[in-house]
Amino acid sequence: MNETPELPERRQMPDALRDRLWSEQIEPQLATRSRSLRAPFAVAASVVVLAAAVAVAFTQLRGHDAEVASGQSPLVRECVRSGKNLPDPTAWRAGARFDLSPQLGFLVIRSNRTAAACTIENGHGTGLIGGAPEDTDLYSQLTPDRPFDYLTSMNYAKDHIHFGIATHDVATIDLVGPDNSVSPGVVGDGTFIVRDNIAEDSNQPSTNYVRATLNNGRTIQAPLRN
Repeated sequence: MNETPELPERRQMPDALRDRLWSEQIEPQLATRSRSLRAPFAVAASVVVLAAAVAVAFTQLRGHDAEVASGQSPLVRECVRSGKNLPDPTAWRAGARFDLSPQLGFLVIRSNRTAAACTIENGHGTGLIGGAPEDTDLYSQLTPDRPFDYLTSMNYAKDHIHFGIATHDVATIDLVGPDNSVSPGVVGDGTFIVRDNIAEDSNQPSTNYVRATLNNGRTIQAPLRN
């Protein structure tokens, strides 16, 4: 009763039967499972690609908005309107800008011939300093030995803001005072603004010198007012 029955000897499956079972039973199940596994990965990959595309589009939109937000065109229009009888009102564009405080700033506007300094109050162009300029071609008067010129100044009790024009090869502008103090300026599209503590008075000789550095490294120093 306790004897183990003898089992038949293990025999190999014929090749033809094994191939038929593989092709008809096992392989289709493996293929179905493989497709079911690939589907989530395909969906995930699509989500990643879509997210990347949205991120790129959002970045480009933000970059465009940043350029628009930093544009000075509305201020230029306000400055032009504030200056009565400006020559060729549509030809003006923004140059150098300097903000003395969150409420008060200055913008130099220019055409191909001349330039003017505008006061910015609470984010709006409110008036031209010294009134509208004459239709004189100031830029044609700049020379290699004097590639800059003085426009006007706004003198406060402690701060003095000076405005000027320059050729396009002027990279930087510094104002050197009689005490050899150096005040760096802001240069933009052939214009500049410098803030220092030394006033400019048209009734007395110039007390400041301009030190201009050109794109080629050459330095030129001359009085602010010619």
